[in-house]
Amino acid sequence: MTSILLVMRKGYRIHGDHIETMRRFGLSIHLLTEVPQAAEDARFATAVVISGEAKARAVELGLEHCQAHGIRFAVTFQETDIEVCAAINAKLGARTTPLSSAMTARDKSQQRRFLAQHKLPSPASIEVSGIADACAAARRMGYPVVVKPTRAASSIQVALVSDEEALSARLESIQELARSGAGNYYQGSAGAFALVEEFLPGNEVTLDGVVVDGRFYLGGIHNKMRMPGPFFEEDLYSLPFKHPDAEPALASLAARICEALGLENALFNVELRQDVRGEYRVVEFSPRISGGHVYRNIRDVYLIDLVAAHIVSCIPELAPLREYALRRSAPRMATCVKFVYRNGRVVENHAGKAGGADAFTAYYPAAAVGSVIHSAPKGFDIAGLLSVKGKYREPGDIALAERRAVELEQELGLVLAGESA
Repeated sequence: MTSILLVMRKGYRIHGDHIETMRRFGLSIHLLTEVPQAAEDARFATAVVISGEAKARAVELGLEHCQAHGIRFAVTFQETDIEVCAAINAKLGARTTPLSSAMTARDKSQQRRFLAQHKLPSPASIEVSGIADACAAARRMGYPVVVKPTRAASSIQVALVSDEEALSARLESIQELARSGAGNYYQGSAGAFALVEEFLPGNEVTLDGVVVDGRFYLGGIHNKMRMPGPFFEEDLYSLPFKHPDAEPALASLAARICEALGLENALFNVELRQDVRGEYRVVEFSPRISGGHVYRNIRDVYLIDLVAAHIVSCIPELAPLREYALRRSAPRMATCVKFVYRNGRVVENHAGKAGGADAFTAYYPAAAVGSVIHSAPKGFDIAGLLSVKGKYREPGDIALAERRAVELEQELGLVLAGESA
């Protein structure tokens, strides 16, 4: 039985579909994680449970486990683990994401330099290593500006600010995040801790695909709810893409990034947003695909299976399955992912009555019972992820799926104590 190392230090609660695909191939999945309960999870052959080790130590422990169990390569679906995974694969000799490329993707300041070097479109930005210098640079750029951490994920601490007081406060908050070591975001990093960027006022999309033997294959492009600020919480990821005429150009742009990164066999995600002229610019990219229901919905809508394609591209004996995994059809349904945000202590968190609806696909409770969660501006926690489906006959059916997701959110079994807006 072929063994694989799954690197998911922060957890894998919303990656059930990803893991199930690997299990369908009969793989023996070994897990490197910080989740104590993983040792009892029957889906995994073994679990190496670590506790906040530095990246170098996590790599060392993962590599030791790979060598002990004959594991050929590692995979991750977690943004904060792409460097650890790439370092392990480099030691194993796996032809996946080069470590240098993972390091570039993990730091948004390095991303901006990379995009400029390769003449790829991105917003104008300023690297921040000191608050006073950042404020002076923002005055030259002109308000409003977007401020964001260089190494966070899921739009955490990303905000639109309109004056120096707000900018200073937000930068202080990001600086504290960097110092804290929370979430494995800034672990072992140095240099710029934030970016100040021009605001792109248009629509934002998230594109997911896979690179097989150096060639990029598009999975799907999700429409996203337009967030005008001051915060940019993720919401309403729907398929099919509402502007199919733009799909070839966006896929070509993604392919150019992958080629410049030197990716051979890798999953890939890129976020793009339109500027004042309606032209898409790269907000960020990463050699992994989206979590939650995004992967499942791409498979349901377009047939292509990104996780399967990546797995078979890295295991020689499964190579005959590549064509099957990479086949892509015209849209077969409409789907939407609703990100559920709340404030308070979680008392119940399950699908509730929504689970009996015809449109219901799945619900991932992201917040554990007993935990205290906050939405922006107090925090950036997600209570859960709801996914719905519907027939696709015309573009208007996408909006129907989005509305149904909003409706079914109210029927979830989600109860909080002390909940407030």
